Amino acid sequence: MKRSELSFSGIFLAIGNPINDIWLRSAFYYHRRWYRVQKMQRGDVLSLCRMSLQLTRFPKQGFKPMRLCRAVSDAWYMSKNAVFKSLALAAISVSCSILHGQAVELVPPPGSRARPVSYRGMVPGITPASRLIEQMGEPLHEAPWYAWKMLYASQGQPGALDAFHLFGGREKGKIGTIEAATIPPGLENAKAIRARLGEPEFELILPGGQRLLDYSLQGVRFTLSARLRTIGVAYFPHGYRRVPPGYRKLLDLGHLRQGPQPTPPSPPDPGLLAGAFEIDISPAEAAWLKGAFKIHDPLRARCAVFARGTFKVAIVGADLFGLLKSEVDPMEARLRRLGISHLLFGMSHNHAAPDTVGIYGIYPERYVRHVQDRVVEGVGKALGRLLPVKELRVSSDGLSLAGARVSGLFRNARNPGIVDPQIAVVQARGKDGRALVTLVHFACHVEGLAKGPREISADFPGYMCDEIRRRSGAPALFLNGAIGGMVSGDTRARSHEEARKAGLRLAGEVARILKFAVPSSSSAFTFRRRSIEVPVTNPRLLLFEKLSKGRRPFHRGRVTSELFHVTLGDAEFLTMPGELLPEVSFELLEKMKGYPRMIVGLCNDELGYIVPAADFRKGAYEESMSVGPAIAPVVHRRALELLSAQGR
Repeated sequence: MKRSELSFSGIFLAIGNPINDIWLRSAFYYHRRWYRVQKMQRGDVLSLCRMSLQLTRFPKQGFKPMRLCRAVSDAWYMSKNAVFKSLALAAISVSCSILHGQAVELVPPPGSRARPVSYRGMVPGITPASRLIEQMGEPLHEAPWYAWKMLYASQGQPGALDAFHLFGGREKGKIGTIEAATIPPGLENAKAIRARLGEPEFELILPGGQRLLDYSLQGVRFTLSARLRTIGVAYFPHGYRRVPPGYRKLLDLGHLRQGPQPTPPSPPDPGLLAGAFEIDISPAEAAWLKGAFKIHDPLRARCAVFARGTFKVAIVGADLFGLLKSEVDPMEARLRRLGISHLLFGMSHNHAAPDTVGIYGIYPERYVRHVQDRVVEGVGKALGRLLPVKELRVSSDGLSLAGARVSGLFRNARNPGIVDPQIAVVQARGKDGRALVTLVHFACHVEGLAKGPREISADFPGYMCDEIRRRSGAPALFLNGAIGGMVSGDTRARSHEEARKAGLRLAGEVARILKFAVPSSSSAFTFRRRSIEVPVTNPRLLLFEKLSKGRRPFHRGRVTSELFHVTLGDAEFLTMPGELLPEVSFELLEKMKGYPRMIVGLCNDELGYIVPAADFRKGAYEESMSVGPAIAPVVHRRALELLSAQGR
């Protein structure tokens, strides 16, 4: 390896946060592409990547004999040149990781006067993992994920679990966060909490009446039922405000559950038409993905078209990891030739689908073209199935929180307890009373399956949509929400069976919610869009743009995207071109006027995480995958402009 080659690799990996697997994969891919490692045999290149990744994981996850065996196994089949390069890059990665780190590990600041609230004497950020095991014994279940996860049976709530997440593993790590269904003595309700801890720094009333009381300086956040009984507690390192400064002390969304009750309902709009079709978008050839693969269950694009006269809008829910605006715009241009006025392209952010963004190192260009062709075909077939809509039925309801999460479904790994448990449903029914299409909105990262090599799957949204289609006889579309707080699946085993159970559970919740759905009192059907321009300050994304040959076109260090505002009857949609943190979405939901109100994330673009500027943490994972601290203020301002223009 040339000295210049080595030095550039060190700079690249330092910029790219080397301990992060995503950027390691990208580094190796582009190193091969730019510095003639392509002269190596294909097996050598793949083995180089795998071996180096195994080696660089040692500082992060500790020594694992199996990991060492894998590295040695890879080295056995590699040439001497490949082994040398792999070891050199791994050494650079490890050294750079010491300086940079992967994530912000919050610990109490020196001299902090905040008195933490502990779980049986254990304080996150301070108490070692060894004390947890000594005090609680062996867990019912444990698994490494973003942090080492250990589950124990809760006290006081039969069947519920207390989840402990460890920084640094169970051997040498310490407790990072706790999501507990066990209620501390003397803190059983809102009155007792206020009497002991005073007024909260922040209070959020969720639709349906559930509440969050935030005492982040003391390292605790309480989840309350509508009757103000404590049902869950989140513990995290104290001394830091988890809610950005300037946030209102009280945000009341309690009135959003019960929508407008039409008395009498408005007569049906004879001009509104709807049609739906779902189409398979699974990869057909292994060569498209630069490697072997196996399909466990198909990926689909579920396409719906709503029309009134010549005004037609296509809404697509796709089982995709993500697409950039530069790849969605050509689809919209092609659909205009079919008479489609606008395209709302929602992506589930499915981590068990091919990496269509290219952040893992290899961009499957042929597969992306295949997806584009199939989506256009699917929308065209949905257009051919247009039928008159007799009524739009709308409804929403919140899932019950316990232990600061919805057990078995989702949790917030970044900011424990801050979640949106709402499921919103919009169903178009024909003249015979049967469903034409069902839109389901729910906020959760679709990553319920294990990391690493795996079978392609649609994960839980696929199972959910299939079950809804079986029950209703019509396609169902999944639209994701504000997932930017690392709102991720909360499962014991990241398996296909767990994904299936989660999907069926959500389908059952949708069926329950549809039972008390009300006819829309409005026949409104509008679509507005606003462009945004955001400065890009993340050096990783700037480098990614250069290496990806302009797939994400930047102009003078700025990127453009769009927000959409859609009304469909009483239902109201506000789209986001990335992964919005729930803290921002709550403010926008309050300003919206429809029922139900939906913040649709990853729509028509993937700009990464949209993190409030006041909560932008240097070195944290979400920030490493964001264009910069300017995006949230820009998105918030343009979204408010869209909402203020409603009704003009």
